[in-house]
Amino acid sequence: VNITKLYDEAENPLGTVLVFDNLTQLEKAQRVAAWREVARRIAHEVKNPLTPIQLSAQRLRKKYLYTLESDKEVFDLCTQTIINQVEELKRLVSEFSSFARMPIVQKSKNDLVAMVREILVFYEESHAYITFHQIVEGDIPRFNFDLKQMKRVLINLLENSIAVLHAEGIIEIVLSHDKEKQVVRMAVKDNGPGVADEDKLRLFEPYYSTKKSGSGLGLAIANTVVADHGGQIGVTDNKPNGAIFTVELPLST
Repeated sequence: VNITKLYDEAENPLGTVLVFDNLTQLEKAQRVAAWREVARRIAHEVKNPLTPIQLSAQRLRKKYLYTLESDKEVFDLCTQTIINQVEELKRLVSEFSSFARMPIVQKSKNDLVAMVREILVFYEESHAYITFHQIVEGDIPRFNFDLKQMKRVLINLLENSIAVLHAEGIIEIVLSHDKEKQVVRMAVKDNGPGVADEDKLRLFEPYYSTKKSGSGLGLAIANTVVADHGGQIGVTDNKPNGAIFTVELPLST
């Protein structure tokens, strides 16, 4: 807040001018930049020792698993646990690297409806316990966006919904075109437990996750990609239960 007092030529007070600067977006950008540097360092420091750890465990299994006469089950369990946990660490390191090195958006004219359909075919086959619907409201024009990066956004949103759904789960992807605002909206709706009000403000921040196994990077990456397109992403409640993640992309960029 900047405060300036105004006076006339005779130094008589005329009033006061208050200027309010909204630094929210600037602070968010600074936090994201700081987290990217943290992610880069973590990925670099953690990645190097993972491969020799995994190779050592695999070598031990190959050499001793079928020759041990005692404690064979313990040896099998422990070495396999090491290998599995290293794989999980590699996955996390990969996410750190992806967030730290977000590629520059490369826009070209693409079909958002076709992109959604392509991704849903895969999920319908791999997650048979969930019902997927694609709903297209009106005509969705082809427009300029980074196809690879927007696929990444949709996959992250779908994975976020799938993680909280069980039997009889439903996910709807609703596409619409707001001609007045010249934007295309992509809403991912689920019938899961929803998002608590206290989590909504921080859900798109790096490393903030409401899931025990979550890295907190999926939605942060989605937020960064959408922002790089000049768009917005947000979450609201899906009545009577569930959440709606809405991506809004401008047509004119």
